[in-house]
Amino acid sequence: MALAAMSADLPPSLLLWPQLALAHVEEELSAETRPARLVVVGAAGSGKSPLLDEIALRVTHVEHTLFVDDAHLLTDDQVRVLDRHLDDPGAGLIIGCRPWPWTPALTALIRRIEQSRPALAVGQVDTEDVVRAVERAGRSIDTGCIGAIVRMAASVTWLVQQALTAHGDGYCSDPSHERIIRAVGEVIALRIDTLEPSVAAVVRRASLGGDEDLPAATDAAVATALAIGHAEGLLLRGGRPVPIVRTTVTRTTPVAQLIEAMDTSAIPSLDAEVASSLGHHVDARLARVLQAHADQAATHDLGRATELYDAALAAGADPNRIALRKARMAWDRGDIDEAASLVDEVALSATGDDHSEALRILGSAWSARGFLRASAMTYRAQPGDDFLLHAQGAVASFGTGDPAPLLTAVERLNAGTGGVPTTLRVAHAKLMRGLAASLSWPSGGAFDELVRASETYGDSAEDGPVPELPAVIAAIGAINLGELQTAANLLGDALMDDHGGPWARSRLLLWAAWVAVHRQHPEESVARLADVDASFLPLSSREILIRDAVMLAHVRRYGSIDELRALWMRVRDDVRHVEPDLFLLHPLREFIETAPVFDDSERVAPALDALNGILHGLGNPLMWSVPLTWSSFQRALLARDSHSQAQTVRALAAVARESRLAGALSAAATEWSRNRVDEGAAERVEDVASRLAEMGLGWEGARLAIALSERSRDRRAGTRLAAFARTLHPNAAPGTTSDDVALGDSGLLSAREREVAALVLSGMTYAEIGEAIFMSPRTAEHHIARIRRRLGATSRTDLIAKLQAIVGSEEGGTDSSAGR
Repeated sequence: MALAAMSADLPPSLLLWPQLALAHVEEELSAETRPARLVVVGAAGSGKSPLLDEIALRVTHVEHTLFVDDAHLLTDDQVRVLDRHLDDPGAGLIIGCRPWPWTPALTALIRRIEQSRPALAVGQVDTEDVVRAVERAGRSIDTGCIGAIVRMAASVTWLVQQALTAHGDGYCSDPSHERIIRAVGEVIALRIDTLEPSVAAVVRRASLGGDEDLPAATDAAVATALAIGHAEGLLLRGGRPVPIVRTTVTRTTPVAQLIEAMDTSAIPSLDAEVASSLGHHVDARLARVLQAHADQAATHDLGRATELYDAALAAGADPNRIALRKARMAWDRGDIDEAASLVDEVALSATGDDHSEALRILGSAWSARGFLRASAMTYRAQPGDDFLLHAQGAVASFGTGDPAPLLTAVERLNAGTGGVPTTLRVAHAKLMRGLAASLSWPSGGAFDELVRASETYGDSAEDGPVPELPAVIAAIGAINLGELQTAANLLGDALMDDHGGPWARSRLLLWAAWVAVHRQHPEESVARLADVDASFLPLSSREILIRDAVMLAHVRRYGSIDELRALWMRVRDDVRHVEPDLFLLHPLREFIETAPVFDDSERVAPALDALNGILHGLGNPLMWSVPLTWSSFQRALLARDSHSQAQTVRALAAVARESRLAGALSAAATEWSRNRVDEGAAERVEDVASRLAEMGLGWEGARLAIALSERSRDRRAGTRLAAFARTLHPNAAPGTTSDDVALGDSGLLSAREREVAALVLSGMTYAEIGEAIFMSPRTAEHHIARIRRRLGATSRTDLIAKLQAIVGSEEGGTDSSAGR
């Protein structure tokens, strides 16, 4: 009575059959002129018997039809009786059986029936089959839960049936379905326990193993055991494991047997609860298996991998090796400090390949932190013939101003001692050869080698730690030659080909953003920065400095002085968090050129000195030194340091004939240093500014044109240069002299308002201003009114004073137009 009361509220059981089988049944039963002949095949519990009962209720000639269930248990004599029954054209036969065992006689009988009717396979159902069955039974089970159950049961009918029964109807409060797994797991365990011990052992092994290590081909006994496992609904055809059976086996098999099975089978996905419990057992085989599981999980589930590595460590795995694995995971997710801390001890105690790997991670971590000298020292800590270790160390040393290790490595390469030329080795070899060639001028194809190094590195699909990405170094080389479009292409290709893997993406995006803003593509630059901000990976100190440089470059060109001041106050100390190196030359240039705007040159002086020292150590190679000389000129210009300005002008002039970039910068520095622009000089200035634009320095060219427009003795020539500046850069107002930086970089006035202001100071009337820049006198008056409001001028005299402080006037200017 109690049992009846407890079961009174249980939902009705489901009849689960695949749609294809039902369609064949309907087709057979609708043919009333011929006897029904069908074979229903399914594993234990797949619903064969209920289906035979349903068919029996609908067969029209039931008196001439035999129904035989469990035909796989018949003897050959019994099967031959059924075969003779089919000799009667009017006789029907409906049989049900498991997929194993089939005697030759039963096989022949089934084939005879199949000649006219296909066999019905009812061992598996899909989600739609279950949804239809649930609807027919008037039950309520969430479709998402049905899909999860079908997946965990691998569509095996009896397992789906059991899981649905355990699930029940209504709201599901257990989205993990752990309660179902445990309940059905008990039934699975009992079924396995009822098998012959040898068969049960094979089922357990197959459930623990992966698809690549199925034991089916080992011998006939194992093949038979796998067939039994499939017939019992515990394995898929061919011996492949069912997820819920695999989970049950891992949870119920004794530890010693589990370790033995895992050690001799391929690596399955190990249940977290089992992995945790196994971790308390010290066993070399177990440690090996857990570590292999962790290695697999590291590609897609870092948290899971960490748990498994911890379990492997508890089981007796090598601490150094586990630390290395964890460090590599930390590196991949961009956690440089965690990676370094994990390998600190390993770098001191490990030997062989583990030691080399530890040094590679630690050396790259020091570089990412902005300490390339420590990086170079780390790479040099292990003597020996590890090519990659020494190649990366040579590149790091080069970046600190010490070319000796790299030149020695290149000599060895040229002597044919570089080892087997794998793709990664060739990439590093080309990188070193390119850097070595960049020390002389002409460079002898240095840049071409750097480009090939980047492409080959991408082909290697390497995602491990390096002191700097070959694509970044190649892009820097392109920038040094004034080929910003080529730099953009290199970085774009590297991003598309996923150079370096996940950790390197932010680095590539930041350099792409820097190049974009200098190519006058602000929208692309902002988009690249947004991609970096959207990343879940933390930025290293090196990347933070590059990000700062991108923002400084952007705001200097497109922002206001207030925005630039606020940004400078926020980022200026970041330059002190890294040690300058050659691969940070261009980001540091942004700091060097911005600092004088706010009379803060002392803050960046150590960085400038360090960069000059690095270049001196390399022999001041033309390919690397010209950009810094240009920045030194800009710094001197902004700081009104005439002595340093003259020095840098001479330095650029000395190399002007050596390269296109040096020539363009030398001409620009010479023009910028003129106090006045003579009549007829506008064409020459435009030519120099255009040469800068061709080098990817359109903003600098525009600033040059603006600065010289204000020094022109010819009013119309000045207006012409100002208009020309706007063709080079949309925000052409910024200048580089101390007179005009506040306005140009400030954004207090728009480019058009700046032009009007300069004409006001030159003494023009409203009408003359309008004629000069093609606007009506009233529009000119409105511009002046807006300028007065924006500057907060309280009188005409105050307005002129403020304009002179911002723009300046070589000819003194008057306030005659301000009152008109």
